[in-house]
This record gives sequence, C-alpha cells and structure tokens, in this order.
Amino acid sequence: MAGKQRSVFIRFNMADEADCDLYLKLAEAAGSSASLTAYVKRVLEEHFRIKMEITGRQKFHEQMLSVVREEMQAQGMKLVGALLAGIGTVGVPVKKDEAEPAVTELPEVCGELPEELNGVLNFIA
Repeated sequence: MAGKQRSVFIRFNMADEADCDLYLKLAEAAGSSASLTAYVKRVLEEHFRIKMEITGRQKFHEQMLSVVREEMQAQGMKLVGALLAGIGTVGVPVKKDEAEPAVTELPEVCGELPEELNGVLNFIA
C-alpha cells in the first residue's frame, strides 16, 4: 500500500510574512477540520476542478465566436451576390446630351422603384 501513496511536505517559514500569512489563512479556513492536510487536499481539488471548468467554457466561447463569424461572412457574401445579380439585370439606358454640361446632381425622389429592381428586393427578403 505504501508503494501506491505519494506525499508532499510543505514547510512554512513563520519568519517570512507571506508564508506566515498563508499558513494562518489555511489554519483559519480549515477551522475545526480533522486535519489541515485533508483541508489543503480539498482546496487543491476544488482549484483544479474550477480551472478545468473555466478552460472548457473558454473553449466553448471561442468555438461559438468562430461559428458566428463564419455565418456572418456567409450571409454577407449571399447579400453581396444578390445585390450584384440585381445590378447585372438592370439595363437602364443612359442618355447624355452633349449640349448640356456634365453636372453631378442628386436624382429627384421617386415614389417607386424601377420594375427591374423589384425582383432583387424579393430575392433578398
């Protein structure tokens, strides 16, 4: 049986402030526990269990972010494709009068979209 057991010895230097504080915190937290060693083992087990849970949550969070980014990119590409397809089907002739100087102006507001663009909006929706 002794061959299957391992031990760790911890010495606290009571002249060192950090060691003394740590020992006092452990002793106080253990309270009326049967053994300070048993309490330290429980604290270590809990520490590593919590650390593993946090690591698992972080991995899950990273995976979710990756999936969301991929989906956003795919949906964005679909939207761009739909817009490009709609632009390619619009064949509005542009007339230029050579007598009038080229002036850049905003178009007047119209009540409805050209017939060619209605199909694009239905495709996107």
